Amino acid sequence: MKNANVACRLEQQVDQQPYKRAVIELCKRDKITGAGVYKHLTFLQLEELSSKYARAFADSGIKKGSRVLLGVKPGADLCALTFALFKVGAVPVFIDPGMGKKHLLNCVEQAKADALVALPAVFLFKLFNSNAFKGVKINWSLGFCPLFGVKNLNSVSFKEKFYPACHMEEDELAALLFTSGSTGPAKGVVYTCKIFNFQLDIIKEQYEVTVNDMDMSVFPLFALFAVCMGMPTLIPDMDTSKPAAADPVKILRIMEEQNVSFSFGSPAFWKVMADHCEENNQSLPSVRCLVMAGCSVEPELHRRYLRSILNEDAEIFVPYGATESLPLTSMKGSEVLNFSAERSEAGEGTCVGKPMSPEYDVKIIKISDEAIEKWSSDLVLGSGEVGEIVNSGPITTHEYYNNEEGTKKSKIYEEDRVWHRMGDLGYFDEQGYLWFCGRKNERVEIKDKLLCTDKIENVLNLHESVKRSALVPYGEEKAALIVEPNCLELLGSKEKQAVSIKEFSDLLGEKLPNLNIDKFLFKESFPVDVRHNAKIKRDLLRDWAQKEV
Repeated sequence: MKNANVACRLEQQVDQQPYKRAVIELCKRDKITGAGVYKHLTFLQLEELSSKYARAFADSGIKKGSRVLLGVKPGADLCALTFALFKVGAVPVFIDPGMGKKHLLNCVEQAKADALVALPAVFLFKLFNSNAFKGVKINWSLGFCPLFGVKNLNSVSFKEKFYPACHMEEDELAALLFTSGSTGPAKGVVYTCKIFNFQLDIIKEQYEVTVNDMDMSVFPLFALFAVCMGMPTLIPDMDTSKPAAADPVKILRIMEEQNVSFSFGSPAFWKVMADHCEENNQSLPSVRCLVMAGCSVEPELHRRYLRSILNEDAEIFVPYGATESLPLTSMKGSEVLNFSAERSEAGEGTCVGKPMSPEYDVKIIKISDEAIEKWSSDLVLGSGEVGEIVNSGPITTHEYYNNEEGTKKSKIYEEDRVWHRMGDLGYFDEQGYLWFCGRKNERVEIKDKLLCTDKIENVLNLHESVKRSALVPYGEEKAALIVEPNCLELLGSKEKQAVSIKEFSDLLGEKLPNLNIDKFLFKESFPVDVRHNAKIKRDLLRDWAQKEV
Protein backbone atom coordinates (compact mmCIF):
# COMPACT_ATOMS: atom_id res chain seq x y z
CA MET A 1 0.00 0.00 0.00
CA LYS A 2 1.25 3.51 -0.83
CA ASN A 3 2.99 5.35 1.98
CA ALA A 4 0.90 8.43 2.91
CA ASN A 5 3.71 9.97 5.01
CA VAL A 6 4.14 13.64 3.98
CA ALA A 7 7.94 13.23 4.29
CA CYS A 8 7.77 11.08 1.13
CA ARG A 9 7.10 14.31 -0.77
CA LEU A 10 10.59 15.56 0.13
CA GLU A 11 12.11 12.22 -0.85
CA GLN A 12 10.41 12.50 -4.25
CA GLN A 13 11.95 15.93 -4.81
CA VAL A 14 15.40 14.55 -3.96
CA ASP A 15 14.91 11.90 -6.64
CA GLN A 16 13.80 14.47 -9.22
CA GLN A 17 15.90 17.58 -8.45
CA PRO A 18 18.45 16.89 -5.69
CA TYR A 19 20.72 19.89 -6.34
CA LYS A 20 18.07 22.52 -6.79
CA ARG A 21 17.64 25.08 -3.99
CA ALA A 22 14.83 24.21 -1.60
CA VAL A 23 14.97 26.83 1.18
CA ILE A 24 16.67 30.23 0.77
CA GLU A 25 17.42 32.82 3.47
CA LEU A 26 19.07 36.24 3.45
CA CYS A 27 22.26 36.24 5.55
CA LYS A 28 23.43 39.84 5.18
CA ARG A 29 23.97 42.62 2.67
CA ASP A 30 27.30 43.54 1.14
CA LYS A 31 28.51 46.75 2.80
CA ILE A 32 29.74 48.22 -0.44
CA THR A 33 27.24 47.14 -3.10
CA GLY A 34 24.24 46.45 -0.86
CA ALA A 35 23.64 43.18 -2.68
CA GLY A 36 22.04 40.40 -0.70
CA VAL A 37 24.18 37.49 0.45
CA TYR A 38 22.01 34.38 0.69
CA LYS A 39 22.37 30.91 2.15
CA HIS A 40 20.36 27.92 1.06
CA LEU A 41 19.73 24.22 1.38
CA THR A 42 19.21 22.10 -1.72
CA PHE A 43 16.54 19.44 -1.63
CA LEU A 44 19.28 16.86 -1.04
CA GLN A 45 20.81 18.90 1.80
CA LEU A 46 17.38 19.40 3.37
CA GLU A 47 16.80 15.65 3.16
CA GLU A 48 20.18 14.90 4.76
CA LEU A 49 19.63 17.42 7.56
CA SER A 50 16.13 16.13 8.29
CA SER A 51 17.49 12.56 8.27
CA LYS A 52 20.13 13.54 10.82
CA TYR A 53 17.49 15.09 13.06
CA ALA A 54 15.15 12.11 12.54
CA ARG A 55 17.82 9.67 13.76
CA ALA A 56 18.49 11.84 16.82
CA PHE A 57 14.78 12.04 17.60
CA ALA A 58 14.26 8.30 17.19
CA ASP A 59 17.25 7.44 19.39
CA SER A 60 15.95 9.78 22.13
CA GLY A 61 12.55 8.05 22.27
CA ILE A 62 10.46 10.19 19.93
CA LYS A 63 8.43 7.70 17.93
CA LYS A 64 5.33 7.26 15.82
CA GLY A 65 2.45 9.12 17.48
CA SER A 66 4.64 11.22 19.82
CA ARG A 67 3.35 14.79 20.03
CA VAL A 68 6.18 17.29 19.67
CA LEU A 69 5.93 21.02 20.31
CA LEU A 70 7.94 23.11 17.86
CA GLY A 71 9.33 26.45 19.04
CA VAL A 72 11.60 27.47 16.16
CA LYS A 73 11.65 30.55 13.92
CA PRO A 74 10.60 30.24 10.26
CA GLY A 75 13.42 29.10 8.03
CA ALA A 76 15.44 26.10 6.93
CA ASP A 77 15.66 24.70 10.47
CA LEU A 78 11.88 24.69 10.87
CA CYS A 79 11.51 22.87 7.53
CA ALA A 80 14.19 20.28 8.38
CA LEU A 81 12.81 19.65 11.87
CA THR A 82 9.25 19.25 10.63
CA PHE A 83 10.24 16.76 7.94
CA ALA A 84 12.36 14.91 10.52
CA LEU A 85 9.31 14.51 12.76
CA PHE A 86 7.23 13.37 9.79
CA LYS A 87 9.91 10.78 8.98
CA VAL A 88 9.63 9.09 12.38
CA GLY A 89 5.83 9.38 12.35
CA ALA A 90 5.79 11.90 15.21
CA VAL A 91 3.12 14.61 15.35
CA PRO A 92 4.47 18.18 15.14
CA VAL A 93 2.39 20.67 17.11
CA PHE A 94 2.19 24.18 15.64
CA ILE A 95 1.07 26.99 17.95
CA ASP A 96 1.12 30.67 17.01
CA PRO A 97 3.61 32.22 19.49
CA GLY A 98 2.13 35.68 19.16
CA MET A 99 -1.30 34.85 20.60
CA GLY A 100 -0.27 35.93 24.11
CA LYS A 101 1.09 34.03 27.09
CA LYS A 102 -2.26 32.95 28.55
CA HIS A 103 -3.63 31.54 25.28
CA LEU A 104 -0.28 30.00 24.37
CA LEU A 105 -0.11 28.09 27.66
CA ASN A 106 -3.70 26.92 27.21
CA CYS A 107 -2.73 25.46 23.83
CA VAL A 108 0.35 23.78 25.32
CA GLU A 109 -1.82 22.17 28.01
CA GLN A 110 -4.33 20.94 25.41
CA ALA A 111 -1.60 19.41 23.26
CA LYS A 112 -0.20 17.26 26.12
CA ALA A 113 3.08 17.00 24.25
CA ASP A 114 5.66 14.29 24.84
CA ALA A 115 8.61 16.35 23.59
CA LEU A 116 9.76 19.89 22.96
CA VAL A 117 12.06 20.95 20.12
CA ALA A 118 12.82 24.64 20.37
CA LEU A 119 15.27 27.52 20.62
CA PRO A 120 17.13 27.89 23.96
CA ALA A 121 14.95 30.84 25.03
CA VAL A 122 11.83 28.67 24.86
CA PHE A 123 13.24 26.36 27.54
CA LEU A 124 13.58 29.33 29.92
CA PHE A 125 9.90 30.06 29.25
CA LYS A 126 9.14 26.41 29.97
CA LEU A 127 11.10 26.59 33.24
CA PHE A 128 8.84 29.35 34.59
CA ASN A 129 5.63 27.76 33.28
CA SER A 130 6.36 24.14 34.06
CA ASN A 131 2.76 23.09 34.79
CA ALA A 132 1.71 23.60 31.17
CA PHE A 133 4.66 21.49 29.97
CA LYS A 134 4.42 18.76 32.60
CA GLY A 135 3.97 15.94 30.05
CA VAL A 136 7.17 16.85 28.19
CA LYS A 137 9.85 14.22 28.83
CA ILE A 138 12.20 14.73 25.86
CA ASN A 139 13.86 18.09 25.26
CA TRP A 140 15.89 19.10 22.21
CA SER A 141 17.35 22.60 21.86
CA LEU A 142 18.46 24.14 18.58
CA GLY A 143 21.65 25.46 20.13
CA PHE A 144 23.30 25.14 23.54
CA CYS A 145 20.96 25.39 26.53
CA PRO A 146 22.45 25.25 30.05
CA LEU A 147 19.39 23.63 31.62
CA PHE A 148 19.64 20.04 32.84
CA GLY A 149 18.16 17.40 30.55
CA VAL A 150 18.10 19.57 27.43
CA LYS A 151 20.04 18.08 24.51
CA ASN A 152 21.71 20.19 21.82
CA LEU A 153 20.64 19.30 18.27
CA ASN A 154 23.60 21.17 16.82
CA SER A 155 26.01 18.74 18.48
CA VAL A 156 24.40 15.72 16.81
CA SER A 157 26.53 14.07 14.14
CA PHE A 158 25.63 11.00 12.10
CA LYS A 159 27.31 9.54 9.02
CA GLU A 160 23.94 8.17 7.94
CA LYS A 161 22.66 10.30 5.02
CA PHE A 162 19.16 8.91 4.59
CA TYR A 163 16.54 8.07 7.20
CA PRO A 164 13.52 6.60 5.39
CA ALA A 165 10.04 7.90 6.16
CA CYS A 166 8.11 5.40 8.25
CA HIS A 167 4.95 3.94 6.73
CA MET A 168 1.81 5.96 7.48
CA GLU A 169 -1.80 5.18 6.58
CA GLU A 170 -4.05 7.93 5.19
CA ASP A 171 -6.13 8.30 8.34
CA GLU A 172 -3.22 8.42 10.78
CA LEU A 173 -2.51 11.63 12.70
CA ALA A 174 0.10 13.75 10.92
CA ALA A 175 0.08 17.10 12.77
CA LEU A 176 -1.77 19.35 15.20
CA LEU A 177 -2.37 22.91 13.99
CA PHE A 178 -3.83 25.30 16.53
CA THR A 179 -6.24 27.94 15.30
CA SER A 180 -5.20 31.57 15.84
CA GLY A 181 -7.81 32.16 18.55
CA SER A 182 -8.91 35.35 16.78
CA THR A 183 -12.63 34.45 16.89
CA GLY A 184 -12.73 32.21 19.98
CA PRO A 185 -10.49 29.98 22.11
CA ALA A 186 -7.66 28.44 20.07
CA LYS A 187 -8.25 24.77 19.30
CA GLY A 188 -5.94 22.00 18.13
CA VAL A 189 -7.03 20.88 14.67
CA VAL A 190 -6.29 17.22 13.91
CA TYR A 191 -4.61 16.85 10.51
CA THR A 192 -4.35 13.39 8.97
CA CYS A 193 -1.94 12.36 6.23
CA LYS A 194 -4.85 12.24 3.78
CA ILE A 195 -5.81 15.87 4.47
CA PHE A 196 -2.24 17.12 4.05
CA ASN A 197 -1.74 15.26 0.80
CA PHE A 198 -5.05 16.35 -0.68
CA GLN A 199 -4.31 19.99 0.21
CA LEU A 200 -0.96 19.78 -1.54
CA ASP A 201 -2.47 18.25 -4.67
CA ILE A 202 -5.37 20.70 -4.95
CA ILE A 203 -3.17 23.79 -4.41
CA LYS A 204 -0.60 22.62 -6.93
CA GLU A 205 -3.30 21.89 -9.51
CA GLN A 206 -5.49 24.97 -9.02
CA TYR A 207 -2.65 27.51 -8.80
CA GLU A 208 -0.56 25.77 -11.48
CA VAL A 209 2.52 25.51 -9.28
CA THR A 210 5.66 24.31 -11.08
CA VAL A 211 9.26 23.60 -10.11
CA ASN A 212 10.19 26.74 -12.07
CA ASP A 213 8.34 28.97 -9.60
CA MET A 214 10.03 30.77 -6.70
CA ASP A 215 7.90 31.04 -3.57
CA MET A 216 7.97 33.61 -0.80
CA SER A 217 5.50 32.77 1.94
CA VAL A 218 4.57 35.28 4.62
CA PHE A 219 2.68 32.46 6.35
CA PRO A 220 5.51 30.17 7.58
CA LEU A 221 3.72 26.83 7.22
CA PHE A 222 3.18 27.41 3.51
CA ALA A 223 6.96 27.17 3.08
CA LEU A 224 6.59 23.48 3.96
CA PHE A 225 3.92 23.15 1.29
CA ALA A 226 6.19 24.83 -1.26
CA VAL A 227 9.00 22.33 -0.57
CA CYS A 228 6.57 19.41 -0.90
CA MET A 229 5.47 20.74 -4.29
CA GLY A 230 9.07 21.10 -5.49
CA MET A 231 8.97 24.89 -5.42
CA PRO A 232 12.00 26.68 -3.88
CA THR A 233 10.88 28.90 -1.00
CA LEU A 234 12.41 32.20 0.06
CA ILE A 235 12.11 33.11 3.75
CA PRO A 236 10.90 36.75 3.88
CA ASP A 237 13.11 39.36 5.55
CA MET A 238 10.57 40.23 8.26
CA ASP A 239 8.85 39.15 11.45
CA THR A 240 6.20 36.85 10.00
CA SER A 241 4.13 37.15 13.19
CA LYS A 242 3.55 40.84 12.32
CA PRO A 243 2.78 40.90 8.59
CA ALA A 244 1.25 44.39 8.66
CA ALA A 245 4.53 45.76 10.08
CA ALA A 246 6.70 44.42 7.26
CA ASP A 247 9.22 46.78 5.68
CA PRO A 248 8.21 46.89 2.00
CA VAL A 249 11.65 48.14 0.93
CA LYS A 250 13.30 45.00 2.32
CA ILE A 251 10.61 42.73 0.92
CA LEU A 252 10.73 44.21 -2.57
CA ARG A 253 14.50 43.93 -2.61
CA ILE A 254 14.61 40.20 -1.88
CA MET A 255 11.67 39.53 -4.21
CA GLU A 256 13.57 41.24 -7.01
CA GLU A 257 16.90 39.56 -6.22
CA GLN A 258 15.36 36.08 -6.10
CA ASN A 259 12.75 36.55 -8.86
CA VAL A 260 9.80 35.58 -6.68
CA SER A 261 6.92 34.39 -8.86
CA PHE A 262 4.52 32.97 -6.25
CA SER A 263 3.71 34.48 -2.87
CA PHE A 264 1.22 33.84 -0.07
CA GLY A 265 0.29 36.52 2.46
CA SER A 266 -2.56 38.22 4.28
CA PRO A 267 -4.49 41.18 2.82
CA ALA A 268 -2.93 43.39 5.53
CA PHE A 269 0.55 42.52 4.23
CA TRP A 270 -0.40 43.06 0.60
CA LYS A 271 -1.98 46.42 1.41
CA VAL A 272 1.30 47.63 2.95
CA MET A 273 3.10 46.47 -0.18
CA ALA A 274 0.54 48.15 -2.47
CA ASP A 275 0.83 51.48 -0.62
CA HIS A 276 4.60 51.47 -1.03
CA CYS A 277 4.54 50.40 -4.68
CA GLU A 278 2.08 53.13 -5.65
CA GLU A 279 3.87 55.84 -3.67
CA ASN A 280 7.22 54.95 -5.25
CA ASN A 281 6.06 53.90 -8.72
CA GLN A 282 7.31 50.34 -8.24
CA SER A 283 5.90 47.02 -9.38
CA LEU A 284 6.27 43.26 -8.94
CA PRO A 285 7.45 42.25 -12.43
CA SER A 286 8.52 38.69 -11.55
CA VAL A 287 5.28 37.72 -9.76
CA ARG A 288 2.75 35.63 -11.68
CA CYS A 289 0.60 34.51 -8.72
CA LEU A 290 -0.34 36.34 -5.52
CA VAL A 291 -2.36 34.44 -2.93
CA MET A 292 -4.24 36.51 -0.34
CA ALA A 293 -5.87 34.75 2.59
CA GLY A 294 -6.88 35.26 6.19
CA CYS A 295 -9.90 37.53 5.80
CA SER A 296 -12.05 39.21 3.16
CA VAL A 297 -10.21 41.14 0.45
CA GLU A 298 -11.75 44.42 -0.65
CA PRO A 299 -12.23 44.82 -4.43
CA GLU A 300 -10.13 47.98 -4.35
CA LEU A 301 -7.02 46.00 -3.38
CA HIS A 302 -7.54 43.78 -6.43
CA ARG A 303 -7.93 46.88 -8.60
CA ARG A 304 -4.68 48.39 -7.36
CA TYR A 305 -2.61 45.28 -8.05
CA LEU A 306 -4.14 44.32 -11.37
CA ARG A 307 -4.15 47.91 -12.64
CA SER A 308 -0.54 48.88 -12.06
CA ILE A 309 1.52 46.66 -9.73
CA LEU A 310 1.36 43.23 -11.40
CA ASN A 311 2.07 42.31 -15.02
CA GLU A 312 -0.85 41.77 -17.37
CA ASP A 313 -0.51 37.99 -17.28
CA ALA A 314 -0.31 37.81 -13.46
CA GLU A 315 -3.26 36.84 -11.27
CA ILE A 316 -4.46 37.13 -7.69
CA PHE A 317 -6.09 34.17 -5.96
CA VAL A 318 -8.16 34.37 -2.77
CA PRO A 319 -8.81 30.95 -1.22
CA TYR A 320 -11.56 30.68 1.37
CA GLY A 321 -11.57 28.20 4.22
CA ALA A 322 -10.33 27.74 7.77
CA THR A 323 -7.66 25.73 9.53
CA GLU A 324 -10.31 23.01 9.83
CA SER A 325 -11.11 22.98 6.07
CA LEU A 326 -8.67 24.59 3.68
CA PRO A 327 -8.79 25.49 0.83
CA LEU A 328 -12.53 25.21 0.31
CA THR A 329 -13.27 27.71 -2.47
CA SER A 330 -11.18 30.16 -4.46
CA MET A 331 -11.73 33.38 -6.38
CA LYS A 332 -9.50 35.13 -8.91
CA GLY A 333 -8.88 38.86 -8.56
CA SER A 334 -9.87 39.42 -12.19
CA GLU A 335 -13.05 37.45 -11.53
CA VAL A 336 -13.83 39.69 -8.56
CA LEU A 337 -13.51 42.84 -10.67
CA ASN A 338 -15.50 41.46 -13.60
CA PHE A 339 -18.23 39.67 -11.67
CA SER A 340 -18.63 40.42 -7.97
CA ALA A 341 -17.06 43.78 -7.03
CA GLU A 342 -20.13 45.90 -7.77
CA ARG A 343 -22.35 43.48 -5.89
CA SER A 344 -20.01 43.46 -2.87
CA GLU A 345 -19.96 47.25 -2.83
CA ALA A 346 -23.76 47.23 -3.01
CA GLY A 347 -24.01 45.24 0.22
CA GLU A 348 -24.34 41.65 -1.00
CA GLY A 349 -21.32 40.33 0.92
CA THR A 350 -18.02 38.97 -0.40
CA CYS A 351 -17.99 36.39 -3.17
CA VAL A 352 -15.50 33.61 -2.34
CA GLY A 353 -15.97 31.53 -5.49
CA LYS A 354 -16.96 27.94 -6.10
CA PRO A 355 -15.72 24.73 -4.40
CA MET A 356 -12.17 23.93 -5.61
CA SER A 357 -12.87 20.22 -6.05
CA PRO A 358 -15.87 18.15 -7.14
CA GLU A 359 -15.16 16.03 -4.05
CA TYR A 360 -16.17 18.92 -1.77
CA ASP A 361 -19.76 19.18 -0.58
CA VAL A 362 -20.62 22.69 0.64
CA LYS A 363 -24.06 23.60 2.01
CA ILE A 364 -25.86 26.45 3.77
CA ILE A 365 -27.83 25.45 6.87
CA LYS A 366 -30.14 27.24 9.29
CA ILE A 367 -28.35 29.45 11.81
CA SER A 368 -28.05 27.90 15.25
CA ASP A 369 -25.74 28.48 18.21
CA GLU A 370 -26.47 25.00 19.55
CA ALA A 371 -24.67 21.74 18.82
CA ILE A 372 -26.18 19.64 16.03
CA GLU A 373 -25.59 15.94 16.58
CA LYS A 374 -27.02 14.43 13.39
CA TRP A 375 -27.20 15.65 9.83
CA SER A 376 -30.60 16.17 8.26
CA SER A 377 -31.59 17.48 4.84
CA ASP A 378 -34.14 19.63 6.71
CA LEU A 379 -31.24 21.82 7.87
CA VAL A 380 -30.33 22.91 4.34
CA LEU A 381 -31.43 26.31 3.04
CA GLY A 382 -32.14 27.28 -0.54
CA SER A 383 -30.35 29.56 -2.99
CA GLY A 384 -30.11 33.16 -1.76
CA GLU A 385 -30.90 32.34 1.87
CA VAL A 386 -28.29 33.43 4.42
CA GLY A 387 -27.24 30.72 6.84
CA GLU A 388 -24.24 28.91 8.26
CA ILE A 389 -21.65 27.49 5.85
CA VAL A 390 -20.85 23.78 6.35
CA ASN A 391 -18.70 21.40 4.34
CA SER A 392 -17.77 17.76 4.01
CA GLY A 393 -14.95 16.23 1.97
CA PRO A 394 -11.30 15.18 1.84
CA ILE A 395 -10.03 18.40 3.49
CA THR A 396 -12.64 18.38 6.27
CA THR A 397 -11.01 17.69 9.64
CA HIS A 398 -13.02 15.40 11.91
CA GLU A 399 -12.15 16.60 15.41
CA TYR A 400 -10.26 18.92 17.71
CA TYR A 401 -7.55 17.35 19.79
CA ASN A 402 -8.40 16.83 23.46
CA ASN A 403 -11.45 19.09 23.09
CA GLU A 404 -14.74 17.18 23.10
CA GLU A 405 -16.84 20.30 23.63
CA GLY A 406 -15.26 22.11 20.68
CA THR A 407 -15.72 19.04 18.47
CA LYS A 408 -19.36 18.66 19.53
CA LYS A 409 -20.17 22.29 18.64
CA SER A 410 -18.37 22.26 15.30
CA LYS A 411 -19.07 18.85 13.78
CA ILE A 412 -22.24 17.21 12.47
CA TYR A 413 -22.29 13.47 11.85
CA GLU A 414 -23.99 11.64 8.98
CA GLU A 415 -23.18 7.93 9.26
CA ASP A 416 -19.49 7.70 8.21
CA ARG A 417 -19.46 11.31 7.01
CA VAL A 418 -18.48 14.40 9.01
CA TRP A 419 -19.65 17.94 8.28
CA HIS A 420 -17.66 20.88 9.62
CA ARG A 421 -19.48 24.02 10.68
CA MET A 422 -17.31 26.90 9.47
CA GLY A 423 -18.78 29.38 11.93
CA ASP A 424 -19.32 31.71 8.96
CA LEU A 425 -22.52 33.07 7.48
CA GLY A 426 -23.13 33.04 3.76
CA TYR A 427 -25.34 32.00 0.88
CA PHE A 428 -25.19 30.53 -2.62
CA ASP A 429 -26.38 32.67 -5.51
CA GLU A 430 -28.24 31.27 -8.52
CA GLN A 431 -24.97 30.72 -10.41
CA GLY A 432 -23.54 28.53 -7.66
CA TYR A 433 -21.11 31.10 -6.25
CA LEU A 434 -20.62 31.14 -2.48
CA TRP A 435 -20.94 34.54 -0.77
CA PHE A 436 -19.42 35.22 2.66
CA CYS A 437 -21.41 37.54 4.93
CA GLY A 438 -19.41 37.47 8.19
CA ARG A 439 -18.73 35.35 11.24
CA LYS A 440 -21.76 33.73 12.87
CA ASN A 441 -20.80 34.82 16.38
CA GLU A 442 -20.30 38.41 15.16
CA ARG A 443 -23.75 38.82 13.67
CA VAL A 444 -26.07 41.45 15.12
CA GLU A 445 -29.76 40.64 15.51
CA ILE A 446 -32.18 43.48 16.17
CA LYS A 447 -35.92 42.85 16.37
CA ASP A 448 -35.57 39.61 14.42
CA LYS A 449 -33.55 41.38 11.73
CA LEU A 450 -30.18 39.82 10.86
CA LEU A 451 -27.28 42.23 10.31
CA CYS A 452 -24.14 40.69 8.78
CA THR A 453 -20.76 42.34 9.20
CA ASP A 454 -19.39 41.85 5.68
CA LYS A 455 -22.52 43.08 3.95
CA ILE A 456 -22.57 46.38 5.84
CA GLU A 457 -18.85 47.04 6.24
CA ASN A 458 -18.14 46.49 2.54
CA VAL A 459 -20.37 49.49 1.84
CA LEU A 460 -19.08 51.81 4.56
CA ASN A 461 -15.45 51.01 3.70
CA LEU A 462 -16.03 52.67 0.32
CA HIS A 463 -16.02 56.08 2.03
CA GLU A 464 -12.71 57.89 1.54
CA SER A 465 -12.38 58.65 5.27
CA VAL A 466 -12.76 55.02 6.34
CA LYS A 467 -9.74 52.74 6.65
CA ARG A 468 -11.94 49.95 8.00
CA SER A 469 -15.11 49.58 10.03
CA ALA A 470 -16.70 47.14 12.45
CA LEU A 471 -20.35 46.42 13.17
CA VAL A 472 -21.04 45.64 16.84
CA PRO A 473 -24.13 45.43 19.07
CA TYR A 474 -24.50 47.76 22.02
CA GLY A 475 -27.12 48.24 24.67
CA GLU A 476 -30.39 46.44 24.03
CA GLU A 477 -31.51 45.94 20.43
CA LYS A 478 -29.05 48.51 19.03
CA ALA A 479 -26.26 48.44 16.48
CA ALA A 480 -23.15 50.59 16.26
CA LEU A 481 -20.54 51.03 13.55
CA ILE A 482 -17.02 51.76 14.71
CA VAL A 483 -14.75 53.49 12.20
CA GLU A 484 -10.97 53.44 12.05
CA PRO A 485 -10.38 56.62 10.03
CA ASN A 486 -7.76 57.22 7.35
CA CYS A 487 -7.27 60.73 8.69
CA LEU A 488 -6.52 60.98 12.41
CA GLU A 489 -7.81 64.59 12.44
CA LEU A 490 -11.30 63.10 12.62
CA LEU A 491 -10.55 61.75 16.09
CA GLY A 492 -10.11 65.21 17.59
CA SER A 493 -12.89 67.14 15.87
CA LYS A 494 -16.54 66.65 16.78
CA GLU A 495 -17.56 68.93 13.91
CA LYS A 496 -15.72 66.84 11.31
CA GLN A 497 -17.12 63.69 12.85
CA ALA A 498 -20.65 65.03 12.53
CA VAL A 499 -20.11 65.80 8.83
CA SER A 500 -18.64 62.32 8.26
CA ILE A 501 -21.47 60.60 10.12
CA LYS A 502 -23.99 62.35 7.87
CA GLU A 503 -22.06 61.12 4.82
CA PHE A 504 -21.84 57.59 6.28
CA SER A 505 -25.60 57.50 6.82
CA ASP A 506 -26.28 58.75 3.29
CA LEU A 507 -23.95 56.13 1.78
CA LEU A 508 -25.48 53.27 3.75
CA GLY A 509 -28.99 54.55 3.08
CA GLU A 510 -28.35 54.55 -0.66
CA LYS A 511 -27.01 50.96 -0.75
CA LEU A 512 -28.93 49.41 2.17
CA PRO A 513 -32.15 51.44 2.53
CA ASN A 514 -33.69 49.34 5.32
CA LEU A 515 -30.63 49.47 7.56
CA ASN A 516 -30.80 51.31 10.88
CA ILE A 517 -27.53 52.13 12.65
CA ASP A 518 -28.00 53.73 16.05
CA LYS A 519 -24.47 54.97 16.67
CA PHE A 520 -21.22 55.78 14.85
CA LEU A 521 -18.00 55.76 16.84
CA PHE A 522 -14.39 56.54 15.92
CA LYS A 523 -11.33 54.64 17.13
CA GLU A 524 -7.68 55.29 16.23
CA SER A 525 -6.81 51.63 15.59
CA PHE A 526 -8.54 48.26 15.71
CA PRO A 527 -7.27 45.21 17.62
CA VAL A 528 -6.53 42.45 15.10
CA ASP A 529 -5.44 38.82 15.07
CA VAL A 530 -1.79 37.86 15.36
CA ARG A 531 -1.55 35.42 12.46
CA HIS A 532 -2.74 37.66 9.62
CA ASN A 533 -3.03 41.12 11.27
CA ALA A 534 -6.37 41.37 9.45
CA LYS A 535 -9.22 39.77 11.40
CA ILE A 536 -10.81 42.34 13.68
CA LYS A 537 -11.23 41.35 17.32
CA ARG A 538 -14.82 42.50 17.56
CA ASP A 539 -15.34 41.24 21.10
CA LEU A 540 -12.82 43.83 22.32
CA LEU A 541 -14.41 46.52 20.16
CA ARG A 542 -17.86 45.61 21.46
CA ASP A 543 -16.68 46.05 25.07
CA TRP A 544 -15.01 49.33 24.14
CA ALA A 545 -18.19 50.59 22.45
CA GLN A 546 -20.30 49.78 25.51
CA LYS A 547 -18.02 51.94 27.65
CA GLU A 548 -17.91 54.76 25.10
CA VAL A 549 -21.68 54.93 24.74
